[in-house]
Amino acid sequence: MSSNNKSIKPNIIFITCDHLRADLLGCAGHPAIQTPHIDKLAEHGVRFSQAYSPTPVCIPARATMMTGLEGDRLGLKEYRAGFELPVQDTLPQQLRDAGYQTKVVGKMHVYPERKHYGFEEMLLCEEGRLLGENKQLDDYEIWLAEQGYPGKAFAHGLSMNEYAVSPWHLPDHLHPTEWIGEQACKQIKRRDWTRPLFLWTSFTAPHPPLTPLMNDLYVYEGEEIPESAMGDWVEEHPIYHQMSLAFGKGKTKHQKEQAKRAFYASVTHIDRQINRIIGTLSEEGMLDNTWIVFTADHGDNLGDHNLWAKSTFLKGSCNIPLIITPPYQGDERLGTEWKAESINHSMVGLQDILPTLVDIGGGVIPEGIDGRSLLPLVKDTSQSVREFLLGEFGRDRHRTLMVTDRDWKYIWYETDGYELLFNIKEDPNELKNLVKKEPEKREEYRQKLISILTSREQDPAVEGEELKVTFPGSKAEKNKRPRINSFMAYESPVGHH
Repeated sequence: MSSNNKSIKPNIIFITCDHLRADLLGCAGHPAIQTPHIDKLAEHGVRFSQAYSPTPVCIPARATMMTGLEGDRLGLKEYRAGFELPVQDTLPQQLRDAGYQTKVVGKMHVYPERKHYGFEEMLLCEEGRLLGENKQLDDYEIWLAEQGYPGKAFAHGLSMNEYAVSPWHLPDHLHPTEWIGEQACKQIKRRDWTRPLFLWTSFTAPHPPLTPLMNDLYVYEGEEIPESAMGDWVEEHPIYHQMSLAFGKGKTKHQKEQAKRAFYASVTHIDRQINRIIGTLSEEGMLDNTWIVFTADHGDNLGDHNLWAKSTFLKGSCNIPLIITPPYQGDERLGTEWKAESINHSMVGLQDILPTLVDIGGGVIPEGIDGRSLLPLVKDTSQSVREFLLGEFGRDRHRTLMVTDRDWKYIWYETDGYELLFNIKEDPNELKNLVKKEPEKREEYRQKLISILTSREQDPAVEGEELKVTFPGSKAEKNKRPRINSFMAYESPVGHH
């Protein structure tokens, strides 16, 4: 069978980043970032401007992509190392059952770490985490040792979740982003020509440590870096935000700007690797029969409202990029009148990844999942799959919860009852908290949240059809860094493996 035979199902290339927020792309209007090849995907496809990570931290977000289930249904609403996916009908398994060769390269952050969950082949790059009870190296670090640099992946001296900057310390071709891009291209070339290919290319960047290549840092030398958004509410944060506030503690304006430059450089590096993947598809004669889907597990506050990292439902942390690009010569399911370079503004989330990719591949979408296929929205960008979207993160009694549609966003914090209300249609950067100025809207969206929570068997946040605050009257203490939401590894340097 010819490698570009259109009689077979389309190939699916799924590309994800870690910590990439939706507005940090040229196609999203960012004034400084350089992402010309991701922008090309948007030019040939559909960009979803209101895509969300419903549990914006690595492990639960990736579990949602793998299962199509939201956190409450998964039993996973926080960072929990060791969590094993509770279902058999995973994304790769459904595509494998539909006849696909299934491969993944890069970060998975699932447990057990070497469990394939339906992938036929896995090449892992897990950001310095030693795998399993025997503390085994991932495939990237095994390869790095073979190149003559055993145990040197973290010799730059930066920790996994800090926002200090150091240019990459080894030869450029040894960078994890280079390795992931190179291995993805090799997997395309080594595919089984008799079957369609599903390849998940999962970049670890721009997740800290911020160790970009020097040539990518040069791109942003002298570039004017946009100021962080600062809302009228930043003088009084909820207790929940103390961890995210602490990441910026003690940093000068220059250091914060330097962190952003390094972050941008890491994204530009990924962009080049994506172009290598597209080039390989072109050389293999596959572009005319390949769908490319690009997204991230969550974003990064990146200094907005003095917050850093993820785990909040502010725009930077939970609004993620999502671009779906059909084969360059089109797909008959889209019809002859389909137009590229479109934008859909409806509410979508990571729970929609599994049903969308399985739908593209002609597989069976599992019954009872929370996600919906976005293929009809690609065909007609005026369509939607839900009226509003729920976000939920943290352990019970200490959660942050969000209800949002394309016009408004309401955030409630279970620990202290703090509330945020934004008119995101008119105030996309979430500068004005309208809780007091718009009491009717506040009550409308508060009731939507109550309705969702009361539909569950026994949610501790609801008592007598009212939201229940865990510690009424409590206030955030400035400069305090509590360990909340079961977060770990925020101060974990990685040594010599």
